[in-house]
Amino acid sequence: MNDRQLFETYREQVYLFCRYMLRSRADAEDICQEVFFKAMIADRSQVHNVKAWLFKIAANECNTLLRRRRNGWSKEIRAFMLSLPLGSPSVEETCEQREMVNSLHLLLDELPLKVKQVMILHYTAELTLPETAEVLDVPVGTVKSRANRGLKKLKKILEEDESRHMKGEETHAGV
Repeated sequence: MNDRQLFETYREQVYLFCRYMLRSRADAEDICQEVFFKAMIADRSQVHNVKAWLFKIAANECNTLLRRRRNGWSKEIRAFMLSLPLGSPSVEETCEQREMVNSLHLLLDELPLKVKQVMILHYTAELTLPETAEVLDVPVGTVKSRANRGLKKLKKILEEDESRHMKGEETHAGV
């Protein structure tokens, strides 16, 4: 696969992964560019799974940037902006989509970083469990465990939110 094919085939998936991890369009674009730059100058002759290899580079780059942020070496996180979808959806559809994506980001932010990475790689980037394990350089069992923990945590958060919402409705109904 030549450099152009590599970029055309995986650019959107790598960008979306970076976007979910970093929650910043500009940072995701920068990291995505860095990933493909590194991939294009690297010797790919020994790479067996290009997709997993690219996501490993992306995960490492995202982790580096996140580590810098935590240590105060980077500028503040910019406000989350949802990219406009192709076509021209209604204002209502755009708002609903933004709200849904923002809710997903908030839910994912409640997960520990290692669990969040697995959830994004497996469910959003659609990597298989073995590919996710390869990207993160952990055993497949660890990926399964983190995915399971992530799903349980997300379910618990959603149930707690639903419970609080229902209690609020009962309180308002009785007034």
